Amino acid sequence: GNKRFAGSTRQAPRFAERGLAGDEGWLELRLKLMADAGLVGLPNAGKSSLLARMTRAAPRVADYPFTTLEPVLGTIDADDRQLVLADIPGLIEGASAGAGLGHEFLAHVERCRLLVHVVDLSPADGSDPVANHATVEAELREHGGGLAVLPRLVALSKADLVPEDTVATAAQEWRARTGGEVIVTSAATGRGLGDLRAALLSGVPQEEAGATTDTAVEAEHRIYRPGADGGFRVQRKGERAFRVEGRGVERLLARHDLGNEEALRYLEDRLRDIGVIKALQAAGFEPGDDVEIGGTVFELDPGAPLR
Repeated sequence: GNKRFAGSTRQAPRFAERGLAGDEGWLELRLKLMADAGLVGLPNAGKSSLLARMTRAAPRVADYPFTTLEPVLGTIDADDRQLVLADIPGLIEGASAGAGLGHEFLAHVERCRLLVHVVDLSPADGSDPVANHATVEAELREHGGGLAVLPRLVALSKADLVPEDTVATAAQEWRARTGGEVIVTSAATGRGLGDLRAALLSGVPQEEAGATTDTAVEAEHRIYRPGADGGFRVQRKGERAFRVEGRGVERLLARHDLGNEEALRYLEDRLRDIGVIKALQAAGFEPGDDVEIGGTVFELDPGAPLR
């Protein structure tokens, strides 16, 4: 890096350039997990139990809401492919407006290609499964990001807690209500898990080799430099005092330690090269006069430039 400073009389580095003041600020980064399919639903709908039975994932499972506080990923292996299934923490009314960390949870859903809406057939709080389903669907629509049009299927969970005739009737009603695929499941008995697994594998199209859902980033080394700012203006401030204004000149001065003789001589060289010395002389400058650049005043006495 110092080779470009070398010349016939300057063979070894005896000064260094200073760094310029940088920009600072706050960045908000939002993580979006990549999953092929996502399990969505109200808290305690049975999503984590289904994930644990269908994959080797070990989500925290308990009989109370908000057991899952962060998305959990599991994989379903088939003969020739692997599907990533995400357990999305429970959504509540107002999630699309940020309630219950809704923004964070819904952001993960955006990366899914298929949604499994898990509906509890026997809610512990006695709520209506139909109203619960409508609440989650409304939040998906309100969030945007294409969630409203994502392919989805309904998994009726906890079928072991409901009489069989009630389960059969509910399945028929849900198929008529949604017009889509409805699968009756029970994580406790394993009922419907094979059908759900098959539906996931058939519902998520297999990506072609080398395909990616993200915009490809060119693999290249990029160097960002400040834009051209070589213009300057010379003003006479008084007897033997001058001011030079210009972003390029001010940046040049800021990079050098004026207490270092060689750095000062190198700076004089650069000021001569870009025409500042000539402009000062045209304004009446004499060697030894004071020059102000970027708020710094120093005595400029350009002698023979160091080359």
